[in-house]
Amino acid sequence: MENPTFDPNVTVRWVRGVLQEPDATARAYRDTTASWKATFVHVTLPVYVAAFVGGWILSWLFGGTFMLGAMAGAPLFALLALAWNLALMFVAAFIFDFFAGMFEGRRDFDAAFAAISLAAVPAALGGVLGPLPWIGGFIALAAGIYSLVLLYRFVPVFLAVPEPKRVVHFVVSLIVAFLVNLVVSGILAAVLVSSTVDHPDREAPATSGDGSYGMFDRLERQADFAAQAAEDRYEPPANGRLAEDQVAAYARNLERTAELRERLSAKYENLDEESASISDIFSGVGDAMRLGTAEMEVVKGAGGNWAEHQWVKSQLETARVQRDGSAAIEHNYALFLEYRDRIEPYDR
Repeated sequence: MENPTFDPNVTVRWVRGVLQEPDATARAYRDTTASWKATFVHVTLPVYVAAFVGGWILSWLFGGTFMLGAMAGAPLFALLALAWNLALMFVAAFIFDFFAGMFEGRRDFDAAFAAISLAAVPAALGGVLGPLPWIGGFIALAAGIYSLVLLYRFVPVFLAVPEPKRVVHFVVSLIVAFLVNLVVSGILAAVLVSSTVDHPDREAPATSGDGSYGMFDRLERQADFAAQAAEDRYEPPANGRLAEDQVAAYARNLERTAELRERLSAKYENLDEESASISDIFSGVGDAMRLGTAEMEVVKGAGGNWAEHQWVKSQLETARVQRDGSAAIEHNYALFLEYRDRIEPYDR
């Protein structure tokens, strides 16, 4: 399994190449056939972390905003903004990759992620100057536009979208990515605000007439589950022993999570059918984005305590590794063995 390690010289080389010779750099990077993990470690993560630090410093000095309107005086929102900017690279890559298949290009998520990450370099670095009075916003805007130009030039290099389909593929992919970014950014702001005030029990978002959820409803539900999970608290027993009903509930949650992920993955895999409608596409994007939070959705959807679920997971992992050494570990390991057949296939 590939485990790329960060090398600042590699990062500087690719960033400099994008800024100085973007087309040649795109072709050279494509020829490396780098996986998305390598791209994330060498380009995406260091560029955005550097942009975050630089933007934070200038925001602290000048009071302006950076990354989705984050400010140095609002550390929680700033961290959420950084996390979403990184997540957006994956979301955008998924969208451009999916539509490449629909418009006669090549489906290759690694290549799509590389194209998105390289093209985003000017926007990320230009956004650092956003907090500067007067000129900062113009620089950030110009850098963002230039990144879109680069992305348009990079797509045929990495995804081989043919010339007649190139404009349509780019516009459709960009619109979907923009809508997702717009909605999630709003949800992040709403979650931040709601976490600072008391509020009544949340109601589940409304479904469409057929009882299904659209892409934006799915995003809202995910944000709602995350907000509820963040508020969960659990006081573990002093003796560190798991109760059998806790282990049984944990095993049941793992099984249901696996079922949910299998269903969502199957829906995503069927998206490239020629008969897929725009409604199917939007629903598929929303479902695919649920994969990463499926376990949390299962726990919170059943009214469970996410903090307790995480504690049970931690205690079981300790018992699986140590097996003995204390009465609590031996007790927990015995419970693990009892439910081993239900836990091991899913908890790896």
